Amino acid sequence: MLGKTTKKIKKVAFYGDAEAKETDQHFIDAFNTAKLLAENGYVIVNGGGPGVMLAATLGAKAGKGRVEVVIIDEKIDMGKNFEGSEVFNKKQVDQIYRTKNIEERMSKVVEVADAHVIFRGGTGTMAELALVWQKAKFEYKKHEPLIFFGDCWKNTIETIINDLNFDKIERKVYDFAENSEEVLKIIKNKKGFKKKDNIGLFGRFKKMVDNF
Repeated sequence: MLGKTTKKIKKVAFYGDAEAKETDQHFIDAFNTAKLLAENGYVIVNGGGPGVMLAATLGAKAGKGRVEVVIIDEKIDMGKNFEGSEVFNKKQVDQIYRTKNIEERMSKVVEVADAHVIFRGGTGTMAELALVWQKAKFEYKKHEPLIFFGDCWKNTIETIINDLNFDKIERKVYDFAENSEEVLKIIKNKKGFKKKDNIGLFGRFKKMVDNF
């Protein structure tokens, strides 16, 4: 569970699948989460591209909030496998930071944001996650919270920390959220929270038997 941080949280970065479509659940979740956070006064930060990044921008604007994006300068050709910046995304935002390469882009997003919400994604999302996670460890007690959104992350992250050599601090800088309201609660409280198990009478009996 996420340990308490003294970090002042104003800007929240969104990471995730650049290929997400408007009908995909993680696009919808990113939109709703950004909208709720914007309505509560938080600035939304993203990589200025399509998919989850665009969802974050659109959601923030629906919540009448501010959006800042970090992109690689449009003059630089990153090749066909890079998603690039999304024109419609850029048109909606309040500030654009331009960088020279992918490493600078990742570092700038982390520098600008004070908390990080991670949606379903691929290798780019994993690279960003590694950078954020390492920084959180180094700054523990004033760390920037990592929030993994959705069922897709729980087994993956728990397998990683159990099978690899993650220390006690590295296990205390993140939490999981199942919906937008939980993301807001974590960011507002600046710590994780225990969720009640709604397992019913039979579930409680089974748990007692299993623990016997």
